[in-house]
Amino acid sequence: MLIRGLSILLAGIVLSAAIAKTARAAAPAQLPPAISTAISAAYANQCTMLKNTDIDGFSKTFTNHWVESDSNGSKVTKAQAIGAIKQQIAAMGLTITDCAATIGGGSVSSDGNTVTVNVEQSADGTVASQTGTSPIQISSKETDVWVKRGANWLQSASTVLKNTIMLNGQVVQQSGSR
Repeated sequence: MLIRGLSILLAGIVLSAAIAKTARAAAPAQLPPAISTAISAAYANQCTMLKNTDIDGFSKTFTNHWVESDSNGSKVTKAQAIGAIKQQIAAMGLTITDCAATIGGGSVSSDGNTVTVNVEQSADGTVASQTGTSPIQISSKETDVWVKRGANWLQSASTVLKNTIMLNGQVVQQSGSR
């Protein structure tokens, strides 16, 4: 559960892609500047909330029906992901000190209210250990779907294509290959 929880955390952080059956990784294409800026700001907002341990605020950046899929076909709901994040923070003393998301292109629906982006995400932090704290690095490559609700962009789905978690500089989990 520890590693899956961290995977879920990353999905949410940089946070956080398309459900495999409804959205596929788009060919790298440039998003319109205003949309690219808005989605980049939404990722930055998610990162700030996680660094500040504002998990309730972080939760509000996702639709209620958000689902994460991974390369094995496993699915995680928003409630499961948020629960796992809260558990990891409480049980492991997980702290996120830095995170980033780099958008590598995407596509926009004809009505302009749904955006699919290819994104590389990373997060650095610490977890409690017997000797104090240990560094943790999390990175992923995902396809994320964002929908516009009023003036806000909310993440509605994630597909994790590749995920790596390192603890004390050693890979403890790696999945996917794209």
